[in-house]
Amino acid sequence: MFDYVVQGLKAFFPRLCLLLAGTGLLYAAPRQGPVQPPASGYGSWGNETVAAPLSFDFVAQGHNNSVSIYHPQNQAAAAPAVFFAPGWDVPCLAYAELFNFLASKGYVAVCDEYHTDIAIIGAQLRDAFLEAASRYPNLIDTSRVGLAGHSSGAGLLGSLAYELVRNHSWGGNGVFIFSSAPWIDFDMMDAKLADFPQEVKLIVQIYEEDTSTDIRTYIQQFEPLPIPDAEKEFIMLRPVTVGGYDYAADHRVIATGDGNYGVFDAMDDYGVFRLIDALADYSFTGSAQAWQVALGNGADEQIDMGQLRDLVSTDDPRPIPGKVYDYPCDVSINPRRTHCSDYDNELPAAVLRQPVKHSAVNVTSPLFVWEPVITAENYFLQIRPLLDNGEPDWSTSYGVGGITPADAGCQDETSDCQYQPAQSLPRGSQYVWWIKAGSTQRPGVWSRRGYFSLPRMLVFADGFE
Repeated sequence: MFDYVVQGLKAFFPRLCLLLAGTGLLYAAPRQGPVQPPASGYGSWGNETVAAPLSFDFVAQGHNNSVSIYHPQNQAAAAPAVFFAPGWDVPCLAYAELFNFLASKGYVAVCDEYHTDIAIIGAQLRDAFLEAASRYPNLIDTSRVGLAGHSSGAGLLGSLAYELVRNHSWGGNGVFIFSSAPWIDFDMMDAKLADFPQEVKLIVQIYEEDTSTDIRTYIQQFEPLPIPDAEKEFIMLRPVTVGGYDYAADHRVIATGDGNYGVFDAMDDYGVFRLIDALADYSFTGSAQAWQVALGNGADEQIDMGQLRDLVSTDDPRPIPGKVYDYPCDVSINPRRTHCSDYDNELPAAVLRQPVKHSAVNVTSPLFVWEPVITAENYFLQIRPLLDNGEPDWSTSYGVGGITPADAGCQDETSDCQYQPAQSLPRGSQYVWWIKAGSTQRPGVWSRRGYFSLPRMLVFADGFE
């Protein structure tokens, strides 16, 4: 009976419910939309009871900052902490469900509401985070830290990580960045970029419907970072409609609705909570399973968003041709504005549709489907068998070059490209395939790889071929 009472209170008093509920599964406020969160694993709520948030005001760089700290109620020792930098003039309360989620998993979440003065935002965040760690050493373990943020706050995470790792020795036992729709890093210069700590694990996340922050602003920082490709990922979330409810992929995805900014729905659970959960676990424990979810180079475990649309991941992000943003990359206040056009002359990677996720196909000449790339004049389809070690067999190729949009039925760029090679594939093998778009003026980059198997025998329902 108590559970039903608590569930009823949630609809009206989600913060009160946080204090009354006895298990982590009840911490979350009601979600919008029909899709429920993961029942287990990364993205599912933890079992720690979340304490009422701590808060303090702190003068940083001559301006008042307001700091909030979310932590497990029964925390007995200093725990790994995620330090969060919110968007421009967005209150910490707007991300409260993310902070509650992290605390339910045993982490501490620290958020700083900074004064919006471009010249000193980074210094304010640094000072406020250092102050929080100094005030609460019993809660915060600075040897295991994550830096997360949104928009203008996210843009500064690179230089902030550099400062805290290089000059304050944070993150000796694990450090990561989770950057959501980042804007400009006013403090990141070429020398600092070249000397960036290679041990940082990184996810940069953008949103397909976002017309606010120009993705070139961070592409030209992501690409030259000396972090190994296996330890960094550029991820895009995409909109979808489920049961009549529109799951948006706009600038506010990471915000969870408190403070009248953003909404809380399954896009948060699968697209944000799940990834940051896995990224933290990998950064602090080295878990191979966590790596697959957070940084897995397009692995099934990474891209699968349940009922939502698969996310898109890449190590080679490129601008979207023709897309216009409210806050472009090449503004005078961007110290790296001369790099904004570095990748404008390359087409982005195609997104594979089928066959993917290690599916089995029963025809020896499968139909390959991918999303069109704007302004592409041709595509190259690469198909190879897989060796026992999971690598492509570079000595055997069934690839096809020079596929035009007309050949693939996607010349209007609104329909998926589809191509069925004439050559049959031998049965009884695992295969990998990928696509590169190109044109006479603009070369492209390779897509992520798709995997499929071709069983040795075609089996029907009665068990006979």
